[in-house]
Amino acid sequence: MTRGDIGNYLGLTVETISRLLGRFQKLGVISVQGKYITINDLNGLIELTGTNKTKITLVK
Repeated sequence: MTRGDIGNYLGLTVETISRLLGRFQKLGVISVQGKYITINDLNGLIELTGTNKTKITLVK
């Protein structure tokens, strides 16, 4: 899934997705390598996004 695809899915611009991914990387909650995004700190990411934990589904 490209940043454009993520943006379209979430209703956000590619620029916004890039800024958010960059911010999350700086905070250490995710790592981005090529086309792969790794969540390093799920609880930290949930706190940053304000998402309800009960709505999170993990896919491995």
